[in-house]
Amino acid sequence: MLKKWITAALLITISLLLIIIAYLLYSGQQNDSNSAPSSSSSLAQSTSSSNSSSSSETDGNLLSLDKIKSIFYQRYNGTSITSIEYEKTLFSKYYEITGVDDDTEYTLKINADTGKVISHNKETLDADEANGVEKQQKAINFDEIISLKDAISKAENSTGDSSVEGWSLDKEDGTTQWEIALKTSNGNVSIKIDAKSGQVLDQETDD
Repeated sequence: MLKKWITAALLITISLLLIIIAYLLYSGQQNDSNSAPSSSSSLAQSTSSSNSSSSSETDGNLLSLDKIKSIFYQRYNGTSITSIEYEKTLFSKYYEITGVDDDTEYTLKINADTGKVISHNKETLDADEANGVEKQQKAINFDEIISLKDAISKAENSTGDSSVEGWSLDKEDGTTQWEIALKTSNGNVSIKIDAKSGQVLDQETDD
């Protein structure tokens, strides 16, 4: 009787082991089939990102300057961009774009990774800025400026080892300027660069 119980227990144990082995093999096949498209997708995304970086002006973010402009113009057609600012906070990275038409100023804030609109606003220009005055004085001619990549490169050459914390593009006293904010071992540095000539105009260190 005891031998029968032992034999039955062994058979049950072996059956359970076979079931477990079969399950593990099946799960492994499922994981392999699921991971293949993921790898392919990752490769496609990596390739796309690489191609985008090589053909567009970025500072390591997903959105190029052309993409930022496109998002703004899609919402506010017929306007001229007067400033673009990129900022990083503890929880997010975003672009804030400002533009004008003859009588209204528009502000759009978008997620720097996804391009999703975070907020938007518009307000009527003051009397001394309306009727196209602000547009004529502050509109940025993107065909005449150095790329963001070149501006960052010039800023980094001025500071040595550093990382980009933010940047902006606007007009100040009639001069279109890139302002690059860098984090260095000696503190935070802000460098203003003439966006047409590429000349470094000013450098400030915040210890």
